[in-house]
Amino acid sequence: MRRRRRHEESSKGQQNWLLTYSDVITLVLCMFVMLYSFSTIDAQKFEQLVQSLNQSFSGVLDGGKIVDPADDLDNLLPPDAEGDEEEDELRDVFEEIEELVKQHGLEEEVAIGYTPIGIEITFDNATLFDSGSAELREESYDVLENIGEILSEVDNLITVEGHTDDVPMNSAQFPSNWELSSSRAISVVRYLKQTNDIKPHRLSATGYGEYNPIATNETERGRQKNRRVNVVILKSEAQ
Repeated sequence: MRRRRRHEESSKGQQNWLLTYSDVITLVLCMFVMLYSFSTIDAQKFEQLVQSLNQSFSGVLDGGKIVDPADDLDNLLPPDAEGDEEEDELRDVFEEIEELVKQHGLEEEVAIGYTPIGIEITFDNATLFDSGSAELREESYDVLENIGEILSEVDNLITVEGHTDDVPMNSAQFPSNWELSSSRAISVVRYLKQTNDIKPHRLSATGYGEYNPIATNETERGRQKNRRVNVVILKSEAQ
């Protein structure tokens, strides 16, 4: 009876060893499966992870590059919120001309505003010229000279645009509104250069005739708005 008991105990010991061995093998196998899964990266999931981390940590990208959120807003900011030197200069020019127009009491005759290409100063033609004439009125000398003084402080190109209404022009001097609008633009350019010594290469003149209206030509008020001269200070990117 004793000998049989020893055999049974020995058999149980061998079975316990096998169980322990199988557990170890199973754990090792699981470890290798996990390591393999970690080494296999799904590109799409990885990209999603990067984007998620980027949003969560204020724009940190791979490689340690920091994304400045303000960069995406550069084109949406008005000129007075942008920090580069040219925009600061144009803002100063805008404010100086705006104050000058107020000093001359010309708020109704001269408008100033920002456009995608720069600063636009719009003169009612009656402020600068008599009807059918391209010769500057003496009353316009002071304001043009003062504006020219401000323009001489920056290096931007300046274009002067002449516009008319659609009432036909047919004279020996001006066969059409093209000639009239071009001559008026040239008169302004010449005066700006002569009074403030603005470099000629910075100045250009264009006549649009009646072909670029901003109001209807069916009413006198609309035709008056269309008779205008624009002085445009161009941004560098528009030059």
